[in-house]
Amino acid sequence: MMNALFLQAAAQPENSGMVNILFIVGIIVVFYFFMIRPQRQQQKKIEAERNSMKVGDSVVTSSGMYGKIEGVCTATDQKGNTYVESFIIKVKPDYQTRIQISKDCVYKDLNDAVASQAK
Repeated sequence: MMNALFLQAAAQPENSGMVNILFIVGIIVVFYFFMIRPQRQQQKKIEAERNSMKVGDSVVTSSGMYGKIEGVCTATDQKGNTYVESFIIKVKPDYQTRIQISKDCVYKDLNDAVASQAK
C-alpha cells in the first residue's frame, strides 16, 4: 500500500506548480483587460465630461433631476490649482428652484444633446 502512494507522488510532473501559477496569472490578466481597464476608461470619460460642463448646459443629477447649470463653484487646492467643486443648477420644470450639488452627482443630459443635433 505504501509503495502505491510513493509511486503516485513520484508520477506528478515536476513543473505542475509553475503551470498553476501561470494559470492564476492568466486569470488575473483576463480580469484586468475585460473588467478593470474598461471601467477605468469609462470613469475617465465621465470625468472629462464633468470638467467640460459650463453654464447653460443641460444636466441630469444622479438622483434623476433634470436642469440647467446656472453657476460653477470652484476651489483651490494647496498647490494653487483651481478645480470645479460643485454646480448650481436650476431644476426643471419651471427653472425657478436652484440647488447646489457636487460635481460627482451630475451627468450630461444626453436627450438634450440628441435633440439639438436633430435640428
